[in-house]
Amino acid sequence: MRRKMAIRKGGRRNALIYTCAAVAIGVYGIPRLPHMTHGVQGTFSVVWILFLALCIGANLYFSLGTDKERARQLEEQLYAESNPEHVAERVRARG
Repeated sequence: MRRKMAIRKGGRRNALIYTCAAVAIGVYGIPRLPHMTHGVQGTFSVVWILFLALCIGANLYFSLGTDKERARQLEEQLYAESNPEHVAERVRARG
């Protein structure tokens, strides 16, 4: 089953807004976290920081357009699998 690769209109803008909001939450929240010691407090701090990093990373991944590039490569791959003679002509034309 293939993943839907449609990009919504205004999606990059929303991803940038969410990234800025996550960074602001991090700037506000990280100094207020409990010290990283063994136990529940340290575990909470580590999980909170990892979740924040995941949110920021996912939004940056989307806002940089990596999904569009991946979708283009998948389309080229599917086209190449369905038309192998066309790919051979392109390779010969390049050099």
